[in-house]
Amino acid sequence: MNTQGSADLNEACNSSTSDSVLALFQNEPALRLTFGQIASRLDGKHPDLSGAVESLVESGLLHRAGGKKYALPEELGIFRGTIIIRPSGKGFLKTGDERIEIDSRNISGALNGDTVMVRRFESHAHGNVCSGKVESVLERSRKGLSGVVRKAGRGWIIDPVDPSLPRRIPLKTGSGSDISEGRIAFALLDYSGRKLRAFAAADIGSSNSPSALIDSVVLDHALTDRFSDNVLDEAAGLASEPWSFEGRVDFRDLYTITIDPVDARDFDDAISIRKVDGLRELHVHIADVALYVTGNSALDTEARLRGTSVYLPDRVIPMLPESLSNGACSLRPLEDRPTRTVIMKFDETGERVDFSIVPSVIRSDRRMTYEEAFEYLNGKGSDPELEDLFGILSGLSDDLDRVRDARGALDLGSSEYRVEFGADGWPSGFRHIVSDSAHRLIENFMIEANRAVADHCMWSNLSVLFRVHDEPVEKSEERLAEQLYSLGVKLPGGRIHNPAVLRRILDGLQDSPLRDLAVEYILRSLQKAVYSPSNTGHFGLALRSYMHFTSPIRRYPDLLVHQVLAMQEGGIIPAVDVDIAEIASGASNSELNAERAEREADELMGLLYLSRRTGDVFDGVVTGVKRFGIFVRLAGVPAEGLAPVSEIKRAGIPFNDLSGPFREGSNVKVEVVSVDPLGRKLTLRPVKNGEK
Repeated sequence: MNTQGSADLNEACNSSTSDSVLALFQNEPALRLTFGQIASRLDGKHPDLSGAVESLVESGLLHRAGGKKYALPEELGIFRGTIIIRPSGKGFLKTGDERIEIDSRNISGALNGDTVMVRRFESHAHGNVCSGKVESVLERSRKGLSGVVRKAGRGWIIDPVDPSLPRRIPLKTGSGSDISEGRIAFALLDYSGRKLRAFAAADIGSSNSPSALIDSVVLDHALTDRFSDNVLDEAAGLASEPWSFEGRVDFRDLYTITIDPVDARDFDDAISIRKVDGLRELHVHIADVALYVTGNSALDTEARLRGTSVYLPDRVIPMLPESLSNGACSLRPLEDRPTRTVIMKFDETGERVDFSIVPSVIRSDRRMTYEEAFEYLNGKGSDPELEDLFGILSGLSDDLDRVRDARGALDLGSSEYRVEFGADGWPSGFRHIVSDSAHRLIENFMIEANRAVADHCMWSNLSVLFRVHDEPVEKSEERLAEQLYSLGVKLPGGRIHNPAVLRRILDGLQDSPLRDLAVEYILRSLQKAVYSPSNTGHFGLALRSYMHFTSPIRRYPDLLVHQVLAMQEGGIIPAVDVDIAEIASGASNSELNAERAEREADELMGLLYLSRRTGDVFDGVVTGVKRFGIFVRLAGVPAEGLAPVSEIKRAGIPFNDLSGPFREGSNVKVEVVSVDPLGRKLTLRPVKNGEK
């Protein structure tokens, strides 16, 4: 008997039945039906109806309404979503443009990131914010956590490194456990009892070790730089196989360069440019990763699971094994490489007049850093051939800037830092990644390539992932208008009619210390860009269609586009065997997880850096004024701290949160009083007469 086939058939039937039950309620949202009434409505034609209904209840799509009846949870004031828990212990759940605030007493054992069902308290609603309580936890977001091990009587406890998790979790140790007081350990979580418990699994290292702290972030976010043997073997085998020039356009006669950060090892994009019939013909060459990673292979499955490479202060966790990411797929100088090239022709105004996408082969003539490119863009290069090349590249990039400005695309600049480490392994400084003309040039060219490929995929009706960015919701616009007003800036009409409105506001603050805070407010008001099988446009870039195509070594959505294009080029009708919506959701979640890990690691390094600099004075900007003190973001260090009222008074400065000397966006000098990296706490003291 084929038991797997039977299981698949049962699952398919159950899925079909679940869809029918759910459609019944969605067509008539106010329904309250017993099981018998559901069966009657469906004419008893669906097998395993009982299992389907229970599955919908377990997944939070249906809810028991009392009297043995079922209903849509939203109709009962119950909502499904991901709970976000703050370090204070309070949490919230977003439902559309509404936010349900949850007191620590109503968390009901949920942890940050868990999928939960929350009941909204109708009587506690205020504007778009209301109160609620966690009814149940549908899915746990984590299997374990990293934390500092401490003695508690005769036993042990673990204090998580993640400040959103509860403190003093009871820790069980096995007979072979090698843990000791004050060290960081990784522990598996046990949710089976009434109280959360943990079981020691591995020692990570000293709580004063930068690498151990980053290890803890890696483990907390379920990241790994290890690949299974079969994935490594498959990658190594493919990397060593010769590839054919057949069917590829040979662009090795074009002068081609890569421009990347100085410490980059994987080069997945290169550029060439030439003038043809009065037009500028830009070639954006992208590594043909799909030649090596084909759909549904072990490599493809692993890449889809990882979703993205993760860039941490002291390491990169790659999406693909090094034999491909830094080897066969990387567009290293003076080596022939298979690529997929987007050829775009631009007129004298910077408008694209034609494009094509072809499989190709290139040989990069030179690997350049952003710093070197910046020198040539400013007329300080020493190679005449490169000077001529950058003259054309610079002119096109300037024209593309004007085109983007004309359509109102939003440019928020860069807020990234690169951590620099000293000989002892401790963070010794931070370098702000400036969005200069060299970075801007590459950004412009990659956006144009992504846009062209998105247009092609739309016209060809290909099953791919688009990069979509929806317009802000009304409540977010209202909040942004209030925040900007507090900075003395007016949001015209109180609405974000298009991204050009925000662009004009930021242009007006170009040389103001308020600009960074305005950027933060704007970012909070905007919805997050995500991956989607449906093209709904990109608000921030002011484009009707957009996708990610130019980084297939490090992003799965880009790789998927390459795979689909390869099928189309081979005369095959492209099809994706798995649910494309599921891939989109997974890719968006992987991206969000990577961003959080990168941000947490940077913050920890910032606090470690400051822990050796108590008493030092830093420039900062006030990001919040509360009755208990002021929040200050330091300049040049990825850290934000609190100057409590007690420290403000100790500095001899009178304080009143309504009429005192501090305002959001104002510059201030602060002294580092104390730092607790593991508690994510930075205490500051304003320096008297330090305001600018």
